[in-house]
Amino acid sequence: MGYIDLSMLIVFLIAMFLIGYALSRWIDTADDFMVAGRQLTPFILAAALTAANVNLYSFIGQSGSAYKYGISIVWHTWTGNMALVFSGLLIIPILRRLRIRTVPEFLGMRYNVGIRTLIGTYWVFRLAFWLGIVLRAAALAFMTIAHVADLPITNSFSFWLITFALIAIAYTYLGGMWSVTITDVIQFILMLGGALILLPLVMQQVGWWPGMVENITKGHLDLVPAFGRYNWQFILAIYLIGIQWASTDQGLLQMSFSAKDPKSAAKGLVLAGIITTPFALTWILPGLAASILTPGITNLDTAFPNLVMSTLPPILLGIVACGLLSSQMSTISTNLEGVATLFCNDVYKTIFKRSATPRESLVIVRIMTFVAGIMGIAFAYLIPLIGENIVAAYLSVIGIFDMPFFVITIVFGLLWKRANWQGVLIGYLAGVTAGGISAYVRGIATFDAFFFSTMISTAVTLVVTVLATPFFPRHSDEQLDPIWKARTHDDLDHGTPYHIIPISGWGRFFFVLFFIGLAMFLAGTISASVEYAHASALALWGMILYFLAGLLRLSFD
Repeated sequence: MGYIDLSMLIVFLIAMFLIGYALSRWIDTADDFMVAGRQLTPFILAAALTAANVNLYSFIGQSGSAYKYGISIVWHTWTGNMALVFSGLLIIPILRRLRIRTVPEFLGMRYNVGIRTLIGTYWVFRLAFWLGIVLRAAALAFMTIAHVADLPITNSFSFWLITFALIAIAYTYLGGMWSVTITDVIQFILMLGGALILLPLVMQQVGWWPGMVENITKGHLDLVPAFGRYNWQFILAIYLIGIQWASTDQGLLQMSFSAKDPKSAAKGLVLAGIITTPFALTWILPGLAASILTPGITNLDTAFPNLVMSTLPPILLGIVACGLLSSQMSTISTNLEGVATLFCNDVYKTIFKRSATPRESLVIVRIMTFVAGIMGIAFAYLIPLIGENIVAAYLSVIGIFDMPFFVITIVFGLLWKRANWQGVLIGYLAGVTAGGISAYVRGIATFDAFFFSTMISTAVTLVVTVLATPFFPRHSDEQLDPIWKARTHDDLDHGTPYHIIPISGWGRFFFVLFFIGLAMFLAGTISASVEYAHASALALWGMILYFLAGLLRLSFD
């Protein structure tokens, strides 16, 4: 990279800081900082969610996995997008009606304050771990992309890691969720532009699609493979994990809770899922192309940066680098906000000072924004101890811890009144323990560990919670009634009416069609286990029907 390209990066980083500074005057209370006053429209929410969830984990981690294992890693993104639609239609409107700030706050309403504090503390560290992953991805990428020969510091991992962390901390600290949201929309435009510049240049080098088909390693273009690291089992497991992520991830849900009403939240998630689906090809196809153009790379996380450096001329390199950096900064800032909100809302208030004033809460959440950045930096140095690249590291953790959390929060929290805090706590601990043992036995960084730890942790949590719950008293109807009422629309709802189960004929038609699409996707995926020739096509068309029906369902009640 030359000095002109580096200057473009510096200008971009300064601009992000100035936006945060300008928006700081909008922040008077903790609610302004945490959920932007609950004023986000569907389009702004969709753009912000897309920017926050497309990042260098995708461009570096998934592209590197595509380099070695093939196109099927695209389901990591696609099933996450499907989960956004599922959660947007069926789950998030309920939580939005409750006017909560965090998922642990919901657990406090549903069970008790002890569960809220325990899970809140866990998610502070869980999101800090994810911060470490995205910070590490950014630093690794820009060691290569932004290296200037006359400036040795630009090839320093620690320099880029600390620089990105401090800039994101600064504008998040100043502007809170307003800053995160506005910068995310800007970064979404830059990210999309950068990706669309790179993709045709890379595809031209390999002879477009016919040249890729001719030269790619055999099996790398199997969308739903029967065998391999990212085979049909991976796709099923990552879809389950995706629903958990789209229903309980604090970084994502905090934006959703900022929507102006339940239907706006639903529309934002559905639009974000659909927008990101074709966009996934802008990092998967370059990874496949790199396996043809630069074979023999052993560090998978360097495949995409090396491709960028060898493909783009000056100035274009600077534009694409700003686009890539924008994708990462939006994710970093969103999760800084998430960690700070979790600590203030679910740890500080429940343990140290239950009656904190709005001004005191704002001070605490800003301090915690800085602490979260330091925690993310620390985790970034620990990632290599967990997996061969950032994708493997992330999957290792979520397979063990996240599905039990989803089970106690959504499955039992919204669907089973008899569930009590003692039963879900025993079930959660049993599920995490079983998942951890499974991962350890199979080798924590292997694919088998991810698939089996996900399935085992989920199953054990379900079974043990059901068995343990009857030994303890049920919660009162007075405690549970507000949650059960939030499952349906009533006159107290703000904004456009939204029914989880539609009441109009067309609404029900598309609702049923949505589940038919899901059934086709699952049938296609599972049929790959017997090497069915049309498994990939069936799964793909099922996904398309799923998206289309989900979008059209929102046109009705």
